[in-house]
Amino acid sequence: MSRNLIAFFLTLATVSSYGQDNGGVAIAKNITLPKDSAINQITTALNGLLGQKEKPNKENRFIFKDRLLETSALMDEMKGLDKDSSYKPYITNIVKQGEKYVVQFSYLGITDNAPVIRATFKLLALKQAGQFYFYSPLQQNTTNWKTKTVKNITFRYKDTLGAADAKEFERMVAFYDKKLKTNSPIIQYYCDDFLEVQQLLGLEYKSDYAGVVENILTVKENDQSLIINGWGSQQHRFDPHDLFHERLSTVLGSDITNRPVNEGCAYLYGGSWGFTWPQIITRFKAYVSQNPNADWLTLYTDGTNFNSEAKILKISYVINALIVQKLEKEKGFPAVMELLSCGKKEKGDENYFKALERIAGISKTDFNTKVEALIRAGK
Repeated sequence: MSRNLIAFFLTLATVSSYGQDNGGVAIAKNITLPKDSAINQITTALNGLLGQKEKPNKENRFIFKDRLLETSALMDEMKGLDKDSSYKPYITNIVKQGEKYVVQFSYLGITDNAPVIRATFKLLALKQAGQFYFYSPLQQNTTNWKTKTVKNITFRYKDTLGAADAKEFERMVAFYDKKLKTNSPIIQYYCDDFLEVQQLLGLEYKSDYAGVVENILTVKENDQSLIINGWGSQQHRFDPHDLFHERLSTVLGSDITNRPVNEGCAYLYGGSWGFTWPQIITRFKAYVSQNPNADWLTLYTDGTNFNSEAKILKISYVINALIVQKLEKEKGFPAVMELLSCGKKEKGDENYFKALERIAGISKTDFNTKVEALIRAGK
């Protein structure tokens, strides 16, 4: 921990606050900032940014709209941090760089008399028409990276693009896009690991990610997707399962997407947790043989896991994969889209079962019988 932050924690109680109580940012008296008339304006603008951070990002009046896509990915990491009132945002550094400013701030608190950092962010601030706007440093941090565009995909990378991985990614995107009838553009950054993902974006630390070696961050704005990729040890540097979710989000809003059906599609087309669909269905049939009197309706609504390992595989997701497989074969993917858009999962799944009976002819009354038939035929 820096000397300034140690001193900051010792004087946490003596801060000067600016702006709103909800999301209001503060500055510790012992933090030295530039003697610049813009500091108060930046602090006020940052207060506004954080005060609006729970809104859709495109509605936040303090985001520099020319950098909305990558800034949205960073803003998503700030959402919900105010739910625990133990942590408050504090500016820890502001540095002037030419026409822009680098602004660093942290969500900090004291727990059991010990200092705790919840998250630390770095933003760039630029003044236009009398107001400061904020944006992610991602583009600045990757100025010297190379670029290759293939169809609707733009790859950003340091030195060499992995040809096999890029080709497989292109293939899976094309496979999903054909089903979903979309061609929305994707920008994918290839990072060495998840720590680099965070640092490039401007997420300097978040306790949720402590110790995480590999992961990705994704976001979609204005029909464009951003994937900042920190995978390295997989067969390919992307997860076909997660890629289905990402491509579906370009055509179907989260407010009407049924998660168990969404997961069922991702199981069927992209596997899960490193298991392919054939491996998943083999494991599931082993569970079926060990549970000959299973009540599939109850197991479905309970969201039961059937895998004995730490990697969760849900019965409801496999059942939906089998239903999707049958629907697509008999009626085409538009029927699958109908089921996907039956509404968010709710207690009792009544919206799902109503749609399932209309689209697939499977009612709650005959659910167990028809699921048994699907399991026997499934492959």
